[in-house]
Amino acid sequence: MVTRSTTAPGVGRAAPGEPQLASFRAVCEQLAGRELRGATALHEFSVSSSREFWQALLHWSGLLWEGTSEPVCTGDDVETARFFPGVRLNYAENVLCPLGDDDAPALTSVHATRPAEHLTRGELRSAVARTAAALRTAGVGPSDTVASVAPNHAGTVVAALAVAAIGATLSSATPDMGPGTLLGRFGQVRPAVLLVDRTGTGAGADGDGVAALVAGLPEVRQVLVLDDEPLAAVGGVPVARLAELVAAVPDGAAPEDWPRLPFDHPLWVMFSSGTTGPPKAMVHGAGGSLLEHVKEHRLHGDLRRGDVLYFHTTTAWMMWNWQLSALAVGAHVVLYDGPVDGPETLWRLVAEHGVTVFGTSPAYLQLCQDEGYRPRDAVDLRALRAVLSTGAVLHDWQFDWLADAVGDVPLQSVSGGTDIVGCFVLGHPELPVQRGRSQALSLGLDVAALDDAGVPVLGEVGELVCRRPFPSRPVGFLADPDGRRFHEAYFADHPGVWTHGDRIEIAADGSARVHGRSDGVLNIDGIRIGPSEIYTIVRRLPEVADAMALEQQDPTRPGAARLVLLVVLTPGTTLDDDLAQRVRAVLRRQGSAAHVPSLVLQVEDLPVTHNGKKSERAARDTLDGVPVRNLAALRNPASLAGIATAAQQAARADAARREAVDDIPDGVARAFAEVLHAPVDEGTHFFDAGGTSRQSMTLLRRLRGELGRPIGMDDFLADPTVRGLRAALAADPAPADAVERLREGAAGVPPLVFVHGVHGDTDLYRSLVQALETDAPVYGLTAHPGTGHAVGTLSLADLARRHVETLTALVPDGPVRLAGYSFGGLVAFEMAGLLTARGREVTFLGLLDTLPPSSQLSDGARRLYHLAGRLAHTLPGMGEVTAGQFRRRVADRLLRRRRAASPAPATAPDRELARGEELFHAHRWSRHPGPVSYFRARRRPPVVLNHLYAWRRVAPDLTVVDVPGAHDDLLAAEHTPELAARFSAALRRSAA
Repeated sequence: MVTRSTTAPGVGRAAPGEPQLASFRAVCEQLAGRELRGATALHEFSVSSSREFWQALLHWSGLLWEGTSEPVCTGDDVETARFFPGVRLNYAENVLCPLGDDDAPALTSVHATRPAEHLTRGELRSAVARTAAALRTAGVGPSDTVASVAPNHAGTVVAALAVAAIGATLSSATPDMGPGTLLGRFGQVRPAVLLVDRTGTGAGADGDGVAALVAGLPEVRQVLVLDDEPLAAVGGVPVARLAELVAAVPDGAAPEDWPRLPFDHPLWVMFSSGTTGPPKAMVHGAGGSLLEHVKEHRLHGDLRRGDVLYFHTTTAWMMWNWQLSALAVGAHVVLYDGPVDGPETLWRLVAEHGVTVFGTSPAYLQLCQDEGYRPRDAVDLRALRAVLSTGAVLHDWQFDWLADAVGDVPLQSVSGGTDIVGCFVLGHPELPVQRGRSQALSLGLDVAALDDAGVPVLGEVGELVCRRPFPSRPVGFLADPDGRRFHEAYFADHPGVWTHGDRIEIAADGSARVHGRSDGVLNIDGIRIGPSEIYTIVRRLPEVADAMALEQQDPTRPGAARLVLLVVLTPGTTLDDDLAQRVRAVLRRQGSAAHVPSLVLQVEDLPVTHNGKKSERAARDTLDGVPVRNLAALRNPASLAGIATAAQQAARADAARREAVDDIPDGVARAFAEVLHAPVDEGTHFFDAGGTSRQSMTLLRRLRGELGRPIGMDDFLADPTVRGLRAALAADPAPADAVERLREGAAGVPPLVFVHGVHGDTDLYRSLVQALETDAPVYGLTAHPGTGHAVGTLSLADLARRHVETLTALVPDGPVRLAGYSFGGLVAFEMAGLLTARGREVTFLGLLDTLPPSSQLSDGARRLYHLAGRLAHTLPGMGEVTAGQFRRRVADRLLRRRRAASPAPATAPDRELARGEELFHAHRWSRHPGPVSYFRARRRPPVVLNHLYAWRRVAPDLTVVDVPGAHDDLLAAEHTPELAARFSAALRRSAA
């Protein structure tokens, strides 16, 4: 039996001036009986003698535990192995244990609008002890799970550590998540206690949001709030203020004898989205998480007492949990719960608080570079000794920028994931930084890159795997009683070996570069498509023997992707235009428009490995013009030449078709060809030719602008061919009606009226309108080109007055309901004010991600529009792009900067958009006291696009509803079901 109740003098301490890694290397050299010079030698020992390594780390670290460190690990299968079954410890005890100076700073909580809070190590430990006692009094015990919805501030950290102290399990989320998202996560957790901070949330965790959460979480028996806002009843569940419970703890009644629990006792439940189904609820054990974090902080980051760590994160990201563990090494942790107002925000924080290790993302560094911001010229960074970056791939030029604009500070690219609550690749205190690469593989983690044949490779991109057990592997998934989901997520491809789902290239020196995801899900313009869905459909065609769907870099739209379908046809069959059209048609009818490939190529054979597994990567690299690695792994490498030849032939044919576009005399046919990027027969169905709903709107907007007359979407959909649209245009034009009936409804029910977008049409609302759950008749107000009230002919205020007159003629009296997206939302808001002034009741006003006009913002806030646009194109996840697409998008933007080509002439829709934006931002709005439902796009750069404070000034009765998507694709078909459900629910609430 071994018990460590105090840190032994000198245990795990490095000599002054040397990294802590040197001290630990000496321990490993004693175990190995040989010198372990260099990073690769030490890493090789850590994986070849992994049990000795992890046992040595546990003893060297000085962590507090009891029991025996034998056995170290129960097996060699990563899926089933358990570490240190004889060890018991407490996470909070270890991160808060006395280190000789209780007056040393431990936590600084920085806020945007009020002074920072400071806690010493002794004060933090005392606050956690009292909070833990209060939670115990409230009935929280080691078998309970606490769900937290709170920002990144000191109160949240104290509560989180108190939960860990008593042995309960924590699952945390950020307040701006909507109730639907939170329920999708916490519904699996089934928490006993809900911990909430409602301040500054805008949505999700406000009063209504808390009630919605509790209603969907029947196991919740107590709600504890961290804020000072009034307590509200939430469906009969007791609600209390945590601070008041803490204040009621008698002096001396907060002991720190917290229970030591098994090494893999559940500490956190964290979430990572799978490619299908609900988010994976991953349970992480206390001992494995703590030991991995201490290893990363001390050995790879050389973090120690006196260091000040700030990592820009939210409570929903694993880096928040990772930073808490830095307290265990005596570091001073800085938190921030405010907005990023510009590139200077975080660098000022770093300077003002003496941060020595700063954690950020490639997106933020790119923003700083794009804005021309140079931190070294603006703030004092003398304390800073390292910058860490994660969340996406760091580009070579970002290393150059940091060296120039920040200084001689190592930029460490770290990568791992929520799945392991740690890193596979990260920094190293003894190694130089190589631009574009992570310095080292994580000690103790047997990381390798496997080629398509499952063979480890160096210097080539392969599948990231970990071949030996490691302590921070999840204990398992919730709602997975037989372990099937856990197995399928990580072990189905390589039994007994962790398969992470990333592509990585590892050099002989141990440095690495992560290349993004390796799963087979295609991501085309933000829409995820399972290849199996495509294969199931096309194989029903008798001519198709086999197929492979690929995501290719679109040569016509740099930075974007397109869907390419390779087909192997039955003997004697040739891919002609008719068959290609039938392939597209069957995919559209039996799948969706998203399943229709931009390009169909006939090939003789599809590349497969020697074990018969298809190699999508080899085919994709061939199409992208990237050298294919390890051709020897393919059974039929000659198939790649066939793919390349087919692509070249298609490119030549496509170029010829594009040249032919200019020769098309008919305006309708030419518009079809330009929108679809190729001429089509006059009888070809627009959507069978690969057209999308967005492209159909582009087509009609173009023709409306060029012809100066309205063309209804219904007229187009009746026969979506060149011939059909030409016939519709040949008919006598109907009088331009400012009102369109979008959907029939019941008599006597107040109508719902959508206001057109910036192009004057209501086509963008059609899929939403059809999915709404309402009996109301639905109308659309239009302002088509060629009419007297077309967008751009009147000010926004005059346009609203014109629409009020039209609406009054349509519905002379009674209540009305209005809605609009972006430009249409601002017009609808102005109409609501005019109608209210006339005595009409506007019972519902729905604003679909409508930003405030810039004329109504301060100078500083107006800058955020510019920053928001940049963030939306650089922040991973804003467009649901893959890492590769994100990389190409940034590279393309830089390439376009260097080009001196003249801009293309503006089209009619371009001119409409420019004029509409000018009118939008020049508008001066008025206050509207009635109820407003603001449907906020869930994917947005944090704070930069959140101008709710401006809306609340003029719409005090504002309710925020989070909806899927980003601003530009809010009304896209893939988001319609959830958007329609939330919109319908808001309509029902307004009628209650």
